[in-house]
Amino acid sequence: MSRLLLASTPAQGHTAPLLVVARHLVDRGHEVVFLTTAHYARRVADTGAQFVALSPEGDAHDLLVSNPEREAASRRGLRGVKDDLRRVFIDPARHQYHDVREILSNFPADAVIADTTFVGIAPLMVGRQAGRRRGDRPAVIVLGVLPLPISSRDTAPFGLALPPLGGLLGQVRNVGLTWLARHVALRDVQRHAQEMLRAEGCPPVEKFVVDAPAHLADAYLQLTTESFEYPRRDLPPAVRFLGPILPDPSLTFHEPPWWGDLDQSRPVVHVTQGTLDNHDLTRLVLPTIEGLSRDDLLVVGTTGGPDPDSLPIRLPANARIEGFIPHDRLLAKVDVMVTNGGYGGVQQALALGVPLVVAGDSEDKPEVAARVAWSGTGVNLRSGRPSPGRVAAAVRHVLADPSFGAHAQAMRREIRAHRPLDELDEVLDALGVGAPA
Repeated sequence: MSRLLLASTPAQGHTAPLLVVARHLVDRGHEVVFLTTAHYARRVADTGAQFVALSPEGDAHDLLVSNPEREAASRRGLRGVKDDLRRVFIDPARHQYHDVREILSNFPADAVIADTTFVGIAPLMVGRQAGRRRGDRPAVIVLGVLPLPISSRDTAPFGLALPPLGGLLGQVRNVGLTWLARHVALRDVQRHAQEMLRAEGCPPVEKFVVDAPAHLADAYLQLTTESFEYPRRDLPPAVRFLGPILPDPSLTFHEPPWWGDLDQSRPVVHVTQGTLDNHDLTRLVLPTIEGLSRDDLLVVGTTGGPDPDSLPIRLPANARIEGFIPHDRLLAKVDVMVTNGGYGGVQQALALGVPLVVAGDSEDKPEVAARVAWSGTGVNLRSGRPSPGRVAAAVRHVLADPSFGAHAQAMRREIRAHRPLDELDEVLDALGVGAPA
């Protein structure tokens, strides 16, 4: 039996794949400890893993979840991105690392598995760079729960949401913009991360802050397929595409009285603002309902939290709305999903071959939207607050053009070819920590 420590940034999209991983590892006979926010204590316990709460200083849950001030800041372009990187991810990292060290002092894990933005494992990875012997530290595995942010001569810097540009011109653009990002735009963020590592006794790290995990971890497992990600000829060898780790099938869902309406002949459009940016449904959910109110289709909205009965609208005859509907139950009946671009939700839609309309302007969502358009699986509205008319026109376009559905179905086939949990086991085995006793 191996000992495995899982650690997640305290947000739904970051934690959900790790919960599936935890259950899988426990079922295989491993001993698993899971470090995350106390808000997920029960869900962790349900996997059979031992739950450990982040220290208050290391728990950024309240900064991440339904925080209008932060969401407004993240839409202030570069300033908001830098504020997020410092306050939400880098500042809690020292405390997260102390939490990790405390656990490891009593639970000598063979491997640590964390999501992309759990910066608290950075000192462990830097120890690898400094030449610390493999036996002196656990293996470090990063699960990529965001679009791949790694710098490359083949891509523009992460955050600009620019699709690839071929030829020499594209390479010149990418190299120039990457230099500006590192040495001008995000120079102070890089310095802030270095100061955090220095405070923990770590040597300097030459890698850029967003590149370091893919270069320093023993394995970087991106939770999508290669076809959804921009091609990079200089991809670090630690990177492997695992396919999405989807939530366990829902067992307790009670179908609402209108559920039979989904089986009629008219198209079904689902609209969601995910689990973070849902305090203001006038951004996407309500414009979608309004824009499509006279179309011969059914719109199914989910609020992700707010009480549907409190919405300041009268639902048109072709709309239904609920607080939550499990995607594994709903998306199989959906023709188009309108979303603000949460990475996990987009992967779940593509796993069922559902084309997309994406409207996101915060966190990593513009990068998700850009990849949807680039892969041909949907339309990027390039806005987080589109008008009803723009949403409706995009939905009609996706429904009318069969190429979107064809690309989404091709992505579905590629996703089905992956066995992400079995492939994770293969990675653990290759690192010498996978076989239970």
